[in-house]
Amino acid sequence: MRLLFILVLLAAGPAALAADPTAGTSAASQPFSFKRNVSITLQSGFADTFQLTLGGMFGDGPAWQNRVTVTASEVLRKGDSVSLSGWNTHDAPSHVNSWTAGVSYRTRVIATPKHLLYLAGGVQRWRFPSVMCGAQDWLGAWQLQYQTRVKRLPVMLTQDSWTIFHSPLKKGSLLHTQLYTEHSLVERHDWKLALRHGPQHTYSWNFYGTNGHRVMRYAGFLLLSWHKTTLEAGYRQQVALQKRIPDNRYWSVLLSRTF
Repeated sequence: MRLLFILVLLAAGPAALAADPTAGTSAASQPFSFKRNVSITLQSGFADTFQLTLGGMFGDGPAWQNRVTVTASEVLRKGDSVSLSGWNTHDAPSHVNSWTAGVSYRTRVIATPKHLLYLAGGVQRWRFPSVMCGAQDWLGAWQLQYQTRVKRLPVMLTQDSWTIFHSPLKKGSLLHTQLYTEHSLVERHDWKLALRHGPQHTYSWNFYGTNGHRVMRYAGFLLLSWHKTTLEAGYRQQVALQKRIPDNRYWSVLLSRTF
């Protein structure tokens, strides 16, 4: 809870700027009008347990998971945003908490009727007491997000990469790739039910002492959206690409609300 409180306080600066972005400046000197906006997204729910992108699972589960994201849009240019985020997973049987926090800047690089590309970069702090001797890391984080349509089918490609700057564990880099498509199942005036699914892959360069192709996954999510509230039920199957990594299944049920 202390982490969530600090993130909300940090967002107060961008929120104050967003209240009057043209204060003290004549309209003639503005190249275009920013539509700055600050939003807060809260998410809470339960998952099978705590699972690393590398493939390992920690704790007996179930895990109570919470996330808060504070986003200020159109900070420096049209289509960009700055986000502060915090995530915590609490293993119910052992009461062990693992958490991450970070700040990132995201900008739109391509915006056409058929193609949309975003690039993002930032810094993250990870603390995972149950991973090896205890992970207490500072990392650089980068993201590529591409959206298009194949005929009428939306396709989303996301690549997240992390590089460890400081850690008691072995330093390295990690690449996580996700490819999704989404099908609208039912849509009414104020709510929508959709199915999102696709493959995931993880590759490591000495991250925590691991190397090579780690896991392949296929994930599916049922998304029930009503105004700014979303209920998400997810399930994924993991197939190990190396020895000593288990094949497993993972489930999650999460509720999120944007203000």
